Amino acid sequence: MREDLLREVETEYDQTRAENERTENARKEKIRTEYPEIYTLVREREDLVFGTLRAILNGNAETESLPEKMNRLSAGIRSKLTAAGFPADYLAPIYRCPICKDTGRTGEPIKEPCECMKKAYQQKLRAAIGLNSEKQESFETFDLSLFPDEPLPGRRYSQRQMMDIARDDCKEWADQYPEVPNRNMLLTGKSGLGKTFLLRAIAERLIERDVNFLIISAYKLLEIVRKAYFSNEENAGEISGIEVLMIDDLGSEPLMQNVTVEQLFNLLNERQNRGLSTIISTNLTIQELQGRYTERIASRLRDKNNWKVITLEGKDIRS
Repeated sequence: MREDLLREVETEYDQTRAENERTENARKEKIRTEYPEIYTLVREREDLVFGTLRAILNGNAETESLPEKMNRLSAGIRSKLTAAGFPADYLAPIYRCPICKDTGRTGEPIKEPCECMKKAYQQKLRAAIGLNSEKQESFETFDLSLFPDEPLPGRRYSQRQMMDIARDDCKEWADQYPEVPNRNMLLTGKSGLGKTFLLRAIAERLIERDVNFLIISAYKLLEIVRKAYFSNEENAGEISGIEVLMIDDLGSEPLMQNVTVEQLFNLLNERQNRGLSTIISTNLTIQELQGRYTERIASRLRDKNNWKVITLEGKDIRS
């Protein structure tokens, strides 16, 4: 998917450059046919540049007066353009990004993606995986004031304090990945406590850090896994091999006898054996996960060497 999105962005950059070139040529043609006195200065400037280049190649160029001549011609062109009612930069090259000049690449001799191309790619990636393009679900927009600040029943801390710690834990994981103590994370708690928001905030940070990940609902994931199981398709293999797999709302998907549990176990087992990271959000407790998915899966999720468990409590802030 990422390769396809990158090709889309590169194609759009090619189209932008072609459209800009057409606009530049049309403007130049307008000046040539309607304002010959301006066009004469344009041609003189071009001849000066190309003539100097040829002389340099022949080894007999005198470039000391070139900047002065260029400045004089450019100033004359700008003056005549404004006098004719055009912007002073009417004949200047057109770029959406002045840094990379719409090539999408910067640097010499090794070309690196320009920030503008990174942002264009990230916007496409957000749309493809269902994230809000305006980054409304991020660590920066995580609003602790939404959570009650009085102590939780039987606890010495409030829901707000608990969420402050949970947000920092998730942010630290997303900032430090792959150098993290636990490669995997489990977010548990009832509905409306902020699990999906934290999951998407992690996704936003991974996008910024150019980490290859996939965020998918448990319902959609198991649908793909079941289809692959019965038809030998490749989709499940792609999911099992993604660098970071984020499964939202595990437990909401329908159980299929002898398929769902087995395929989920195989997926988690293969990813753990390959050193890949999995993040899961669920409304179920560990005990409920054990009852639904058997001890084999629950024991993996309880493994403190591989999984960090963040348990959320409190009131449903959506209600």
